[in-house]
Amino acid sequence: MTPGKAEAPGGPAANAHALASGLETAVDELRRAGRILITTHINPDGDAIGSSLGLMHLLRTAGKDAVVASHDGFGGRYGFLPGAEEIVRFPAGTFDLGVAVDCGNVDRVGSVKDSLLACGRVMRIDHHAVGDPFGEVEYLDTSAAAVGEMIAALAPGLGVRIPREAGQCLLASIVEDTRCFQFESVSPRTLRICAELVDAGADLHDVIQNLFWRNSAGAVRMVGRCLEDFQLEFGGKLAWAMASLEDFRRYQAIAEDMDDVAHELLSIEGVEVALLLREAEADYRVSLRSRNFVDVAAIAREFGGGGHLRAAGCRISKSPEALRSLLDSIGSRLK
Repeated sequence: MTPGKAEAPGGPAANAHALASGLETAVDELRRAGRILITTHINPDGDAIGSSLGLMHLLRTAGKDAVVASHDGFGGRYGFLPGAEEIVRFPAGTFDLGVAVDCGNVDRVGSVKDSLLACGRVMRIDHHAVGDPFGEVEYLDTSAAAVGEMIAALAPGLGVRIPREAGQCLLASIVEDTRCFQFESVSPRTLRICAELVDAGADLHDVIQNLFWRNSAGAVRMVGRCLEDFQLEFGGKLAWAMASLEDFRRYQAIAEDMDDVAHELLSIEGVEVALLLREAEADYRVSLRSRNFVDVAAIAREFGGGGHLRAAGCRISKSPEALRSLLDSIGSRLK
């Protein structure tokens, strides 16, 4: 730090984002707005929920009226996060600003879309490399390991220090989106920001326990069933498994219980892409993971989804043709 120059609230690691595209404009928009709607993509993961709630707490600390709305409402798996019980499906009233986090397409916010577009202005905050631009402001940083990093970077401009509640949510965002710091997206900046969140009162042990070490007996049995019946294709470079509705009923598991399956499949020697199909009433939810070179986000986009270079998702219809098309898309990249 330059002698005689005061350190901005939020810490030096947060300031490392100073060159992120749209950061200063995003801060200006947030400072001007009084009532702010925050939303994210359908079927939200830990980054989506953690960054949404983290932004809510940060804005409230700055004196704003902030509301989080999600197409899927309150997600039980993330109930340990401060403020999770406040997530609503249908936001009431009017808002000066709508913020969509971790979302590359406005349609991905689902039923919250009309409320978002009815806001006075709309902002997108995302760390994905691709997407369809929407809203008046875009704050993007593809070098961030998770949107939680980007939310932490807003604190200095808002003139506040990150409160414990925000720190817990943002730490969960980063820990889950990096699978506890395992992915190549983790940088020294990521670790410095996490250290600052812990300094702010976030409990790393509690976050890890809740995200990775809290499963029902049925969920573990369900994972075991999927791993028992997985298939290998394309010379062992693709491993895939399916969880049926009957499986979910038998083991009293939920879709979120299956998150570990794709990672376990990816751990098999020689596998480059892991695929998990989770049957829903109308279609299949698809989870894709890759190890080294396949861009699974590009595959997901072919089927109306999206995500990260190494972790992405989409939905496909319940037909052999749709499944074959997905497998062929993966196979073409494995060649």
